[in-house]
Order: sequence, then structure tokens, then C-alpha cells
Amino acid sequence: MTAKDTRHIETVRSARQFVGEQSAALTSLANQIDETFAEAVQLLLDAKEPTVVSGIGKSGLIARKAAATLASTGTPAFFMHPVEGLHGDLGAAGPNAVLIALSKSGNTEELTRFVQHFRRIGGHVIAICESASSQLAELADVHLAIPALPEAGRLGLAPTTSTLMTLALCDALAMLVLECRGFKEEDFARYHPDGSLGRRLLLRAADVMHGGEELPLVSVHQGFNELLLEITRRHLGMACIVDDKGMLVGVFTDGDLRRLLMRSERPGALSVGDAWRQSRRDPDEPPVTCSTVPPDTLAVDCLQLMRASQITVLVISADGAKPDGVVRLQDIDRAGLG
Repeated sequence: MTAKDTRHIETVRSARQFVGEQSAALTSLANQIDETFAEAVQLLLDAKEPTVVSGIGKSGLIARKAAATLASTGTPAFFMHPVEGLHGDLGAAGPNAVLIALSKSGNTEELTRFVQHFRRIGGHVIAICESASSQLAELADVHLAIPALPEAGRLGLAPTTSTLMTLALCDALAMLVLECRGFKEEDFARYHPDGSLGRRLLLRAADVMHGGEELPLVSVHQGFNELLLEITRRHLGMACIVDDKGMLVGVFTDGDLRRLLMRSERPGALSVGDAWRQSRRDPDEPPVTCSTVPPDTLAVDCLQLMRASQITVLVISADGAKPDGVVRLQDIDRAGLG
């Protein structure tokens, strides 16, 4: 075995040991959670103002993440640096707001001074720190303790275990408040409209369809050459065919054109209606009424329908008769749902 191989084996062993220490710390944290956690959840549920999350250094980084998690799961929240809070930003916190204050020791001077002033304006405080006898814990309405464990790693100096446990408690607060409020997938999507879940639950056919001047329309009585011109002009590779009243008769696509050219010696002499009928996959069967979906149909449902029907274009119609637009498979794919 080479020196390099030995070094790699030792690295893997150390990494496993490190993660094991972190896992044991989280187990210790879970075992000491008690009714004070429920009190903290209730404070957040009762808050009429956005929640403030604060900390300094690595705790400040955790505080930023905690605020973002709360905000994205239905609890208005924002991060406030304690020093900036002492120099004017405290004005953003309304009376009776809730502050989640993070500090390993609970004795960070700038944070405790900030908490003192926060209490003076009528705010409530949830402290997450180790010692119940710390300044921060004594100032708080609720103290959520993290176990006083060594930081992971051989030196035990860099904030690792303490920040992990603090983050876990903050995430637990956000998730329990979420559950108590009956927060659903649809609510989550509302706050993440550009995420994959948001697009799946919020994006409608109307959002991705081609309508108005973009919609290729031809009458059954027009000539085949006019059909080709309309398809070419609108650049969608298809056209909707309508009757004298503007009601949808069918859709003519590039695939239909290829079938028609293989079956007809003089397609240019055909009317649009005849060209469409002769281009059907089974021209001997009676034409099937073209199905439509309303504009508020979820785009992901349009995708499933197209896949099930083995089609690449879906007509959108508010009344189920007159075409308002079309959605192509590639439009849904471009929207991130393919």
C-alpha cells in the first residue's frame, strides 16, 4: 500500500468520525427538547409582526438562513445584525415582534445589548444558546438550550457542532410552525414560484400558450396553400382549423403535412378541410372532435395529457369550442416541466 493510499484511508476514517460526532450531538439535542420548545412555537404563532432573527459571526450566518427558512414557509421573518439594530435598524421591528437570538455562549456583548433594547420596545425573545444562566437566556421569554458539547474535529475550535445544533433547532421551529398553520404544498409554491415545485403547482396553460396574433388560424374553406402560409408565418409548426363560426375543427401539424404528402398527388388542389381529413393517422375512421383544455389548466397536467395522447400540441379554449391559444410540448419543456 502506498503512502497516498494510507493517507486516503485515514482521511475517510476521520471524515466518518467527524460526521459521527455531529450525529451524536444532534441525538443529544433531540433528547433534551422539552415543553419550552412548544412555548417558543406558540410565541411565533401568536406574533403579529415579522419575526426578527439575529446573531453575530457564525451564529449570524445561521440566523440569516433561519430567517430565510421561516419566510419561505409562511412566517414573515428577516435577519437583523445586532450592531445595525443598535444604530437604527431596530425601527424595523414593531411592538410585540418576536426575536430569535442565536449565540453559543449566550454572553455575546453586542447581541445582549441589542436584546435589551429589543425588550424595551415590547418585543418577545427566544434565545438559543447553551447556558440557562447566560445573559441572553435570562433576558429571554423562552430559552432553547443546545447541549454544551465540544466542537467537532481534532482541534475543537471552529464552530461546527454548536452551529449545527443551532441550525437544527431553528429548522425545527420553522417546520413545527409550518405544521401548526396547516401550510401546504400550494402555499410553499406561492413563495417559490420559480422553483420546480412552484412551476409544477402554479404554472397554467395561459402562462405558456401562444394566443392572439401568435395563434395560427385557418378556415376549413381556405385552400391548402393558405394553410401552409399560415403555418410558416406563425412559426409554430401547426395551425388550428376552424369552421364558419370560428369553432375548432382540428389541428394540422408538421406530422400531418408529411402524411398528406405521402397520400395525395395534388395536395395544393385540396381545401384545408379535405387536407386535414386526409392527413389523419387513420383516414378511413370518422374524424374525432379535437379536445381542448381551459386556460387555467395546470401546465403539468397539459404535459401529462399530451404524453398520454401522444400529441405535441394542445389547444387552449375558455369555452371548449373556440381556440384561444395553443401550447406545444416544447413550450412546457422550456418552462422547466419537461
